[in-house]
Amino acid sequence: MSVPITKILCPENKFNIKCPYSMKPQGITIHNTANDASAKAEISYMIGNNNEVSFHDAVDDYRIVRGIEHNRNAWHAGDSATGFGNRNTIGIEICYSLSGGDRFIKAEKLAAKYIAYLMKQYGWGLDRIDDKRIGTHQDRSGKYCPHRTLDMGINRFYEMIKQEYYKLTGTNSNTAEIYRVQTGAFFNKENADKLALELNTKGIDTYRVKIDDLYKVQCGAYLNKQNAINMSNKLKLMGYSNFIPGLNLSVEGEKQKGTKYKINCDYPNIRSQASLSSSVTRLATKGEIIYVTCIVNGFLKLSDGTYLKVGFADKI
Repeated sequence: MSVPITKILCPENKFNIKCPYSMKPQGITIHNTANDASAKAEISYMIGNNNEVSFHDAVDDYRIVRGIEHNRNAWHAGDSATGFGNRNTIGIEICYSLSGGDRFIKAEKLAAKYIAYLMKQYGWGLDRIDDKRIGTHQDRSGKYCPHRTLDMGINRFYEMIKQEYYKLTGTNSNTAEIYRVQTGAFFNKENADKLALELNTKGIDTYRVKIDDLYKVQCGAYLNKQNAINMSNKLKLMGYSNFIPGLNLSVEGEKQKGTKYKINCDYPNIRSQASLSSSVTRLATKGEIIYVTCIVNGFLKLSDGTYLKVGFADKI
């Protein structure tokens, strides 16, 4: 990195308090200090007391300071002595979050750059953000932390990390293939909001996008195909029909069974049963590939058990 890492390391006689276990990092947990002290001051205070609270690195507006090497665990995630966060992730504190302002903005930018650097160093892909192995203190144990970063928008911060990652790895967002899991598309925004809220209450993160007058509810955008398939599987087990545009695989990751068709018109209804009076599970997209297992009462039966009226797709 262009910014060097300053080390003020925890003494070995405090390992039993601050970092008692060896660790091979599998992810990162992001924090805000809820204080206005520098990175050096935060690390010095952390290793100077005898509290069973610790973290690996602190980042301020111009410096990264390490207090615990990444081959030792730290007590920062609040998810128990055996939790993923406490035992498998690098804890990074972003400074100056109490008052915010220009210093905090600069600290966040440096933290994003540093996290991207660590991702490249350990050979991690952006899928670790998708599946929250790179995540927040809130992801680990529910605490509203990193508080100011969350207030300002965690997806905004993740996008900062991604942009730094693209720079370091020579890739870019335009060439990276993204797998999006879609579980609804509506002309009425209120219906999209209702579905999104229903999924949120069941622990599924959603976001809504408007494309061609349709409000689409999506449950993740993944660089890793298998992570997208896993989310699709999870939604199907919960009773939510869904699909991954551009991915001609079943949710189990095997080739779809049935005859290959292509949707030939804009937004035909995919229904729960072979009847015009049955509920609409989603709207299909022109050009979308579907697989048909049989024809029932004038409807194509799709491989996921839903139905499309004959005439809205052509065999290919």
